[in-house]
Amino acid sequence: MSMPREELKLSTAYQPPGDDLQRRLADLWSQKLGVAPIGLHDDFFELGGDSLLAADLQLAIDRMLGVEIPTWTLFLTPTVAELAATVVEALAGAQPDQPATDHVAGMHW
Repeated sequence: MSMPREELKLSTAYQPPGDDLQRRLADLWSQKLGVAPIGLHDDFFELGGDSLLAADLQLAIDRMLGVEIPTWTLFLTPTVAELAATVVEALAGAQPDQPATDHVAGMHW
């Protein structure tokens, strides 16, 4: 059972994820962190994340999306919004002939 985010007294107001990639990342964070719901601008470390969870999350993102995101990425982009933008950039680099948003939209979640 997940802990309600309200119990954490986070510094950001809840804003729901806006697109499929953001929702998938938020769901993944929720599973790994045991907190729900995860907002678009919630900080991974403020939610209880640490370096071990960051490494675990990086592997899960790699498996889920087929794109390698360095573990340190969460330290530099610790929100779902920022991480999603980083993933889109990485996907664009992996698929030069196809816009990254098309690649994400075509994924089977």
